[in-house]
Amino acid sequence: MFEDLWRYLSDLLQNNQIFSGGLVLMLGGAALASFRQVPNHVYQFVRRKLITEIDILDRDQAFQWVEKWLSQHAYARNRARALTVKTVSVEYDERCENPNMDSRPKIMFSPAPGVHWLFFRNRLICLHRERPKMNEGSNQPVNVRECFNITIFSRNRKLAHQLIEEARDVAVPKSEMRLTVHRAGQGYWMEQMKRLPRPLDSVILANGLMEEMLEDARTFLARRDWYVQRGIPYRRGYLLHGPPGTGKSSAVVAIASALQMDIAILSLGDSSLDDNGLAELFSSIPVNSLVLIEDIDCAFLERKEGDDKRSKVTFSGLLNAIDGVAAGEGRLLFATTNHIQRLDPALIRPGRIDRKIYIGFATTEQAEKLFHRFFPNADEAWAKEFASAIPCGKITMCILQTHLLLYANDPRGAIDQLDDMLETSLQGDENREARGQSALSPR
Repeated sequence: MFEDLWRYLSDLLQNNQIFSGGLVLMLGGAALASFRQVPNHVYQFVRRKLITEIDILDRDQAFQWVEKWLSQHAYARNRARALTVKTVSVEYDERCENPNMDSRPKIMFSPAPGVHWLFFRNRLICLHRERPKMNEGSNQPVNVRECFNITIFSRNRKLAHQLIEEARDVAVPKSEMRLTVHRAGQGYWMEQMKRLPRPLDSVILANGLMEEMLEDARTFLARRDWYVQRGIPYRRGYLLHGPPGTGKSSAVVAIASALQMDIAILSLGDSSLDDNGLAELFSSIPVNSLVLIEDIDCAFLERKEGDDKRSKVTFSGLLNAIDGVAAGEGRLLFATTNHIQRLDPALIRPGRIDRKIYIGFATTEQAEKLFHRFFPNADEAWAKEFASAIPCGKITMCILQTHLLLYANDPRGAIDQLDDMLETSLQGDENREARGQSALSPR
């Protein structure tokens, strides 16, 4: 059978010029097309073996590291002709160290969008800075504003790691360890600022609340395996509630500093935020960061019809983001509110909010500790005199701190002028209370 088929094909090729000619053209075309791909295959092979590529998106803090590193590179300072300008404010400490320096914002140049060629440790690198344009179809901005693509002409991957490490050392020196504050924007987390850590004892709460919260958080972070073995979602939520100015947000900063964690601040009032964006944010919280939602009670106040400036986040969307199927694991969530009675019980039930902690007005013990913190060498009797003059349950720690700041070098004056401060503060509270009752009275 196979011999007959072979004989038939041989006769067809020998006697049919059209068929044989078409077969030759087909085989020749296929061979030519394959040969055309050879240079590209060779290029891709050489590229994989001889170069290293790094992609850095602006949503990652490494982007800021590389940008600052580039601004100090000899290429940006001397040779580059296409530059991006960024201004950097001069900090107060710098001005104090050098009173004659120019106190205006510094001008920082870094390579502009485009292709740039420079050297790193005697190796040629190609840096492509790109700013994606709007999506032409939807006319909506893309969720990445800028990115770096760095090509290192070496197969040694250690050079890539060394480049990023050097950029980090330039941007964040070890001697200036700071807290990174992330803020949500355009559907992803971005670095907003770096701030000095806050000592734990700088926030004075009543009844050892600060130490209790810190110990609770540390216990949670150390029990990942315990949660996993029991099938319990590895998440913990805290609600700090109480009057304004009692130290709720300050306590969160102090706890983050003690845990050596960063802070990711989420504003539910962001007009560009919707349920999908919120879920994405909760599932991609920056590593080693706790989440802070301030004034969570204000997120779902009555909205005016046609008001497009408010967030598009729904209540059910918030609940699902906090503890839904796609909610992130290993997360510490802190929320603050001045009005816990406004919050729906579904939002603050266990599993979403595990600890509800009241932070109230200053107690006598808090006032005495605060006086000692401002004036560690002052007479013990003065601290007790100051504390005993504070009406318990009437004055916030914020007001006391502001008063002591006015007399930072005069502990006796801080005590002698207490009456004026208390009279002003208590009168202000009475006026606010009267306005509140007037607003609630029937008309």
